[in-house]
Amino acid sequence: MILLKRSLVLSLFAAAGASNGVLRGVESASANENCVVSEPPHVQAQTLWDGKVVLTTADSKVSTVEGCCAVEGGGEDDEEAELRFKKVPIGSMPQLTQTQALEVLDSAKEAWNGGSGTWTSRMSLAQRIEAIETLVSELKQKREEIVHVLMWEIGKNVKDAQSEFDRTISFIEQTIQELRTNPEYNASWKHIGSTHAFTRRAAVGIILCLGPFNYPLNETYATLIPALLMGNVVIMKIPTVGGLAHLLSMEAFAKALPPGVINFISGSGRETMPPLMASGSIDGLAFIGGSNAADDLIGKHPTPHRLKLFLQLEAKNMGKFSNIQPLKLCLFDRFSCPTCLNRETKINWMWLLTRRSRDH
Repeated sequence: MILLKRSLVLSLFAAAGASNGVLRGVESASANENCVVSEPPHVQAQTLWDGKVVLTTADSKVSTVEGCCAVEGGGEDDEEAELRFKKVPIGSMPQLTQTQALEVLDSAKEAWNGGSGTWTSRMSLAQRIEAIETLVSELKQKREEIVHVLMWEIGKNVKDAQSEFDRTISFIEQTIQELRTNPEYNASWKHIGSTHAFTRRAAVGIILCLGPFNYPLNETYATLIPALLMGNVVIMKIPTVGGLAHLLSMEAFAKALPPGVINFISGSGRETMPPLMASGSIDGLAFIGGSNAADDLIGKHPTPHRLKLFLQLEAKNMGKFSNIQPLKLCLFDRFSCPTCLNRETKINWMWLLTRRSRDH
């Protein structure tokens, strides 16, 4: 996703810090330098709706989110050892119904207002950039909390989790720089012969943004931020796995953006997404995942020919096996961890084996 030119990503959505003590514990002398023993987080269930962070009530349906990092039993040298992944509760996620999802859509439609909403028509590009810069400032204050949650929920080590957050912030800053320096995105007069025209880019409309679990922050924001900067209104579907990081970002969005400009939906995608598409009110789909799921969503739209699409489909991952650890344990680790069993993205695995490993 990040390999795409920032100017291209922007065009698709427009028509023509210091530690605060979250990571506690000590590093084992024998452990990898990127692995830190830390206390599990606890993220409270909430959602961002019409510009307000709404906490769940006793009547709300929520699901417990369990971390994937704790392992007990077995040993590296025991080929017959059975690894048992200990499930540690690290937070809870709201499970929205179809009715609630449609109410979120109503909030987005009110903010869009046929292209005459505050964010789209009343705020200039410079003002939208200023708002996103406020968002970045607020997100930086949440860095350690988000990194901590990424480690526990999807199994990233410290270095990878920090890198994902930092690369996301860097992408936003570079995108803003692209907008400021590239005349293509600034309204201006153009002269062709005797014709004089004032040209400016217009927003597409309401964008439904679905990101993957494995890079929930980086890849989701790679479509989310350009869509917002170009004046669109966004509904973001939080991934079932990797969604807690987005819960931590809700306050930052609420402070930086006008009400209804961005709304979050969590819960079953199969239950909440089809009604949104079937309504015909979704103008653009930003989707990262499997082609079958993308085809199904697009097919639900009553006028798919006018639906603006930004798709990144069918990721492929490579696994390299050496003779350091028994193949049986490597395969068990890859296909039995909670993250792998609950993935939303369709992934094809390719394994590179030595001749000796293949014979076993």
